[in-house]
Amino acid sequence: MNNSDTNFSNQLPFEQLAKLGLDREKVEKLPQEVKEKLINGEVTPLMEVTLPAGNGMVISLPLKLQLAADKDGNPTLIAYPVQRELSVDRNNELRLSQQELDALRRGDVLQKAIDINGEKTQQYLQLDPETKSIIHRRITEVQIEQKLKDMEKVNDIELGSQQKQQAREGKPVELSVGGEKVSVGIDLKEPQGFKVVKGDLKEWERQQKLRYDEQHPEYLGLVMTDKNRWEYQKVVEHDSKERAISLDPTQKEERKSGLKR
Repeated sequence: MNNSDTNFSNQLPFEQLAKLGLDREKVEKLPQEVKEKLINGEVTPLMEVTLPAGNGMVISLPLKLQLAADKDGNPTLIAYPVQRELSVDRNNELRLSQQELDALRRGDVLQKAIDINGEKTQQYLQLDPETKSIIHRRITEVQIEQKLKDMEKVNDIELGSQQKQQAREGKPVELSVGGEKVSVGIDLKEPQGFKVVKGDLKEWERQQKLRYDEQHPEYLGLVMTDKNRWEYQKVVEHDSKERAISLDPTQKEERKSGLKR
């Protein structure tokens, strides 16, 4: 299990998960490595969920899930449904410019003040390349300043002011630790939103592309089969239409980059 400080093992939001058709039994039957990702605040692999659509019909929806803490420290579920493309119209709620969208497509991490549920906060933004959803997290949650201080203390090094500023801005930084190259930076797919890679910036970029998503272009994801168990199957057809969801039945369905409820 990940040694992250973010751990929701004793407080999974089963009520929110149930709104996605994931009752306690289905959650318990998830593969152990997927459960650990969820519990540790990481983004899960793709999985297919089923939602009631009225008239006795159900919708099958491929998405990724992540648990994060709200401002009171309680776990809240974020769903990243698959979208066909990243566009200005699609991500209007984040008020992104075309230049910002282009930067996200390149794999950059952005800093931006955005309004989430009526509360405007400074957040880091990062694109999940498989779902075309934007992962975002409060800058205060990532605690980049503390992580840099910890790195300096543990490794007996001192970062320059320019290096610290680059890290604050979401850019990866290459360091020399004990005669070896190490790259550090913001990565919102990690439980604490921070990642350390052994190697230079080229190695950082290489590892960012070696995600589960990039290695599975056929869009494999977890599906609950008629055998009452989770199996990896193809969950997205290239010509399929993406669907948006809301985990709050009192609100209208909206197209969201990441649906936080």
